[in-house]
Amino acid sequence: MDDSGRAESNRGLGRYSSLLPGLVFVAGSLIFLIGIAQGVLELFGGGSVVIALFNLILVGIPGTILMYAGYWMPRSDIEPEYYPRVIARIVGGTGVMFGFILLRDLHPGVTVEWSVGTQSIALMIGSIGGLLIGIQESKVRIRTEELEARTCELKDRERHLERQNERLDQFSDVVSHDLRNPLNVASGRLELAREECDSDHLADVENAHDRMEALITDLLTLARQDQSPSEWSSVRLADLAEGCWRNVQTEEATLRLVTDGTIRADESRTGQLFENLIRNGVEHVGSDVTVTVGDLDDGFYLEDDGPGIPPGERGDVFKTGHTTSEQGTGFGLSIVEQIVEAHDWEIRITEGTNGGARFEVTGVELAAE
Repeated sequence: MDDSGRAESNRGLGRYSSLLPGLVFVAGSLIFLIGIAQGVLELFGGGSVVIALFNLILVGIPGTILMYAGYWMPRSDIEPEYYPRVIARIVGGTGVMFGFILLRDLHPGVTVEWSVGTQSIALMIGSIGGLLIGIQESKVRIRTEELEARTCELKDRERHLERQNERLDQFSDVVSHDLRNPLNVASGRLELAREECDSDHLADVENAHDRMEALITDLLTLARQDQSPSEWSSVRLADLAEGCWRNVQTEEATLRLVTDGTIRADESRTGQLFENLIRNGVEHVGSDVTVTVGDLDDGFYLEDDGPGIPPGERGDVFKTGHTTSEQGTGFGLSIVEQIVEAHDWEIRITEGTNGGARFEVTGVELAAE
């Protein structure tokens, strides 16, 4: 049977099973009434009170349990397709105990009589035990099916991610080679053109080349940020900030260090985070910006002394391609966010000491001194 046929069969079974609680309740009520009737007839017919109670208990208790099951099942979280299983366990449990009582009474080696109360307890144990076993078994099967479905979903997602990673690797190769090679040729031709003539247009061409190089670098960085940090070490924030400051064209900008903290992190990728935040301050505030690096109780912060970021725009700055600067590529802060998430840190934007933009990174593991 294919999947569509199986699904149609399950839907048909579900429709019929949904009627089962009502039928079971009615059947249980009839069985209970039969038990009462037998007891009454035995009692008023001149029979023994014990026999009357036996008839009532023998039939009435299983009927009562069936009535309860019919009432309870549609109000539970068990799917209708499992109703037959629950009813079968009730009937099976009652049948086992009834058979045990019957065999005991018929066995010639048994001389001790069971009281009516003992037999009623045995039947009650059988029917209630069957109900509980049916409920528990159904819940286990439901949970098992949920886990199997979740496992299939995770496997599908894993295959999807593998295909995405393959495409991402292909994209990185294209960006790294197929775009950079023509750019290198164009830069070489630009130098030759400068030797042959002097034109203001050549400076614009060089600026365009620089911007293309920055875009390619940021795209490659962004494409390679999905992996978790692999080289954790103790990183001194002041040393890292000074090194990153030298790697960025900061012109007349000033670096202010108010940190003596050491953290556990991937030094290379945390360096990318610092460089992008420093570059963001220079590009958006100006060449005379002051960038401050300081400590937090569970992390660190970088802030500038510029005009800051309005609260309504802070949620957009980490989006890929978002920039308010002509020099910006729109990828820098997106890279920052990915580095933070790869370390299982958190980042938020607040107002700095002097009204500028302040980036607070928290959830950072501090290294032992």
